[in-house]
Amino acid sequence: MRTFYFIITTLINSILFSQEGKIIANSRPFNEIGIRLEIKNFFIDGHRFKIQEIKPYYKLNEKFKIGFGYCSLKDENFYFQDSTLLRINSSNFFGSYNWMISEIISAEATLDFGIGRIKSFNIDDSIDKGSYSFFEPAIIINYSGFNFFNLGVGSGIRFTRNDKSIFSRNLTLPTIILRFSLKFTEIYNHFLHRSNTSLYLDND
Repeated sequence: MRTFYFIITTLINSILFSQEGKIIANSRPFNEIGIRLEIKNFFIDGHRFKIQEIKPYYKLNEKFKIGFGYCSLKDENFYFQDSTLLRINSSNFFGSYNWMISEIISAEATLDFGIGRIKSFNIDDSIDKGSYSFFEPAIIINYSGFNFFNLGVGSGIRFTRNDKSIFSRNLTLPTIILRFSLKFTEIYNHFLHRSNTSLYLDND
């Protein structure tokens, strides 16, 4: 996990500083980069599970974003009937299409897919591991009324495939999504290149 965060930080710094010369030369903001923190909630036997995701993204244009990330599920409070705890770790990739509803409200259709591992922690402290993959379409409503971050809420359905010998229950379930997005480009421009941030444009 620490290695993943280090790689993300290095990539973001490289992109920002490689673009710095372009900003000075062109006096125009470059395409936005940022990071999404999402919690995807689903229910099994009345218990709420939370998949936590961290996903850097790159804004291709006003409509499309792409990105990659890491997601995990770690629940130590709910034992299934066979006295096991469930954990999931996977990498994921996504693309999204955005359209405006109002000046500060937008809707977004996203497609996530990923591969990783599913783990079953047994009562005797043994751990069983198997394969896990998913595909998740979703619709999210975003609020962009803040300068440096956006908030979002939405719903999707997570189609999954996993090793049934590790966990036999069906994990293809609807999800309720909560999102917090940091706009690194806006933060960077605000503190280092104020002429390129939307907060200082003449028509704002």
